[in-house]
Amino acid sequence: MYLAIVVAAGEGRRMGFKKQFLDLAGMPMWLRSAQAMLAGGAQRVVVVTGEADMERMREEWAARGRDVRISFVQGGMTRHDSVTAGIRALVAWGDETGVDIRETVVAVHDGARPFVQAEDVARVFSAAAEHGGAVLGKPCRDTVKWVEGQRVERTISRDKLFMAETPQAIRGDWIQQAYFGDGFIASPTDDSAVMEARGIPVAAIESSGYNGKVTTPADLAYAEWLANRLWGSLENHADRIRI
Repeated sequence: MYLAIVVAAGEGRRMGFKKQFLDLAGMPMWLRSAQAMLAGGAQRVVVVTGEADMERMREEWAARGRDVRISFVQGGMTRHDSVTAGIRALVAWGDETGVDIRETVVAVHDGARPFVQAEDVARVFSAAAEHGGAVLGKPCRDTVKWVEGQRVERTISRDKLFMAETPQAIRGDWIQQAYFGDGFIASPTDDSAVMEARGIPVAAIESSGYNGKVTTPADLAYAEWLANRLWGSLENHADRIRI
């Protein structure tokens, strides 16, 4: 069974507003991201959000059909804390429904990556089931410089560099060791780093389409334009324009 966590607990300090509620062709960004996980094969999605935003998300969820496959949980102080809260919620759901979390694959996805392709989500799930873990991303195509004190020290070979995206998935039988075992990484930047530190094999899966993260104000106009092109006039059709 495939399960997913969508992390959408941002405070919006950089953007000046909470980007998870950005309207993308008539639907909030957090819900676009949750639906992408469902389209990629997730049978249950836990959306992690802040306490102050829980009611608004529930209202938006209810207004769009109240999909019973989506539920909500309050996040923590850091992204890692929020992911852990999502995992605990999935474990509790499994206990209630008779689903053994050890027999699942759990994907973690940024709520600010609403454009991920469904087939890429499915490929990450499949690769994690086979290897133990998987991360979606792209090989680095830019020239990378090592800079210290605003001075270029050297050029880094990009041959083996991989630009990590989400979703990042872990097989359920590794979850206890990765997230709840003794010792931990201080402030891991992503879930692949957690798995790497535990010695869990992580497969690198190249994304086949645009999967940019809405991070800065400069990203907003493009995200709104792309959403309107993808979904604005095609919301009631099965076809989607591929970017």
